[in-house]
Amino acid sequence: MERQSSIEREWNKALESLDPDQAIPAIYEIRNSGSIKMLPVLFQMLKKETPLIIRSEILNLLGDIKTQDAVPVIASSLENMDFGEQLPGFVAACWQSGLDFSKHLHVFAKLFISSDYLTSLEAFTVLEESFPNATDLARTECFRYLRQSENLVIDDKLALFRELRKVIESIE
Repeated sequence: MERQSSIEREWNKALESLDPDQAIPAIYEIRNSGSIKMLPVLFQMLKKETPLIIRSEILNLLGDIKTQDAVPVIASSLENMDFGEQLPGFVAACWQSGLDFSKHLHVFAKLFISSDYLTSLEAFTVLEESFPNATDLARTECFRYLRQSENLVIDDKLALFRELRKVIESIE
């Protein structure tokens, strides 16, 4: 166990340097280790101050995650962190990963309603892929939330919102 935490300390040090020559190899090691404990640290780095190449590698790692254990960490990060201009890429990586977010429909429904068009489009895709795997209760709650939030949808997203409702209704 001590070895793991010393490895994590090394990764943290490399990531904190914001030097692509140190951070990118650390990201590859994290990816290869399958350590989801490092995800919050990586997600904190999706800020403007972090070099673009490092941010891109973090989003690539997110899109490559295949362990379902990462889903609650990802969903919680989406609920509690501000990803700024990285949000559309972060949400896109969720559906690209192929992970099942059916227990977190509410997170993506809220993102769909409250975010810009591009993020909403990515959230639409996550909802569309996750909805069939969700419980009846989760689907009903998601549908109810979307119906109640319709008046919050900006005009630019109205057509997308209607399409999302059609897709969800066809799955129910």
